[in-house]
Amino acid sequence: MEVSDPQNKNQESGFFESGGYKLHYTKRDNGKGRALLLLHGFMDSSQTFLFQEEYLSKHFDLYRFDYRGHGDSEWLREGFYHFMLPLVDTKTFIQKFLPEKFHILGHSMGGGLGSRIAGLYPERVQSLVSLEGFSSLQDPEKERRRFLGWLENWEISLAGKDRKRQKNFKSVEDAASRLAPIYPRLPKERLLKITETLTRPAEEGGYMWKSDPSYKNGPPVFLSPQFTRHLWETIACNVLVVYGQKTHLALDDSKEVFSHIRNLKYIEIEDAGHNMHHDRPELLENILEEFYVTNLK
Repeated sequence: MEVSDPQNKNQESGFFESGGYKLHYTKRDNGKGRALLLLHGFMDSSQTFLFQEEYLSKHFDLYRFDYRGHGDSEWLREGFYHFMLPLVDTKTFIQKFLPEKFHILGHSMGGGLGSRIAGLYPERVQSLVSLEGFSSLQDPEKERRRFLGWLENWEISLAGKDRKRQKNFKSVEDAASRLAPIYPRLPKERLLKITETLTRPAEEGGYMWKSDPSYKNGPPVFLSPQFTRHLWETIACNVLVVYGQKTHLALDDSKEVFSHIRNLKYIEIEDAGHNMHHDRPELLENILEEFYVTNLK
């Protein structure tokens, strides 16, 4: 199903199917003949780059969608969420909507997806910008304890009890107050705009988060770190990695991680956390402009 946006004639939104689920997408044709795939983060939505969209539209036609369990896409009906699912959804979206060559901009989980897509299809991806999205090698004992916890609790989690406990909010402002500790640097107006992209009206009144709370249970295991590093080594395009200096997801061994990526440029943003595209949108725009001016053909 495709629905044009009457307020923006060059924008199309609707739903496409991936693995039996209806996923929401938006395509903005800016007449640039150059495609940018936008990939959002964990428990976020495809509108995560709302403060960068106008700038990015000067260079690209924009393509974005909500992974299953996120945004306006369907929630998982059974089973458990795994990193493989958004990877499958991304491949389906690329196959259906993207031209042969395209660029990627991803944040957090979307940055991780983007780096793997760029390694799987190096001949198609022309540039990669990852706003965080990388992880260090994990301690095996820590992973054992995490997996044990998942194994002991997965049946309870999948019985729907987490969803029944999901909190509703009286208003968008009420929901925004819950996000405020996560976004300590944001002015209220910007925080409200972000909250609007993450909530929807609840059937019983008030507002609820769009993302499925079951996603927080996590997967039993992640993709092999050895395979992931091989994918990083296969990336052929230029790569820009941006981290916030105040991030809570700093890499334990960035030297090891980035040693697997060729043509890498690394930048840290002052007074910015994990969501630097919200904390410092103007500064990020300058960084992106410098990267794209030298990498767009």
